Amino acid sequence: MYQFYGRQNTSNSGNEDKKRQKNTIQVQMIIMESDGRKLMNEKNILDAEIRKIGRDIDRLKVELSQKKERLAKVSDQIIQNEEEIKRLKKKLATLQ
Repeated sequence: MYQFYGRQNTSNSGNEDKKRQKNTIQVQMIIMESDGRKLMNEKNILDAEIRKIGRDIDRLKVELSQKKERLAKVSDQIIQNEEEIKRLKKKLATLQ
């Protein structure tokens, strides 16, 4: 009779171990799924930020190109103005 009780106790103990293991695994899965969602959210945020930075870079490249063109035009105008001033000075010198 004690042997039967012992077997039953061992069987219950085995079932309880299985339940504990199952619960532990389920808790681990819940934690992993939660971490996975957090990581996915972070990935989505990073993807969006990278796309935004890419658009900003494209916009800045256009602005840089425009500024370089404007600088070249202003530099040309400065040279033309300096040449015109020299020409006018020579003309003024010839009139004196």
